[in-house]
Amino acid sequence: MNEERSTEESIISALRRIIRVVDLHSKHLARRYGLTGPQIVLMKAIARHQPLSTGELAERCSLGQATVSQILDRLEKRRLVRRSRSSIDKRRVMNELTEAGHKAVESSPSLLQDRFISELNKLADWERTLILSILQRVSAMMSVDELPASPVLISGPITASAEETADFFDGEEHKET
Repeated sequence: MNEERSTEESIISALRRIIRVVDLHSKHLARRYGLTGPQIVLMKAIARHQPLSTGELAERCSLGQATVSQILDRLEKRRLVRRSRSSIDKRRVMNELTEAGHKAVESSPSLLQDRFISELNKLADWERTLILSILQRVSAMMSVDELPASPVLISGPITASAEETADFFDGEEHKET
């Protein structure tokens, strides 16, 4: 019983493989380096541009400020990041890497998107444009255009509240009718 898959089933399978490799890579980072993909992304951004306010960090990494704050809380507890009030504007909290944070960044691996970008750069311009167009169409078909997304291939816990998640999917039901 070796049935051929329909085109639709093959597309869904390809999407699932992409999701799976991103998830497996994130789990590998957590097991091997004790850091998640988002933590590494934030720490590398801080290392390049420190000190950074939480808002600046969120903007540079294309992540929500609440998500960045939660990640920074965990990094601060592990003494990888130090937070302090800005000497210029006391309302701003500045983030810097500690010595341990610098060591963690130096020993951290490249991220999944680094390899992906390297492979993309081997393609002709028209191929990259075609891939972009197709992925934008897939995003639109899944109604994810409204969701913010970092240009980083990472997975992790959903940071949307239950209400935000319900609102998003309830909107989907209304679109179908």
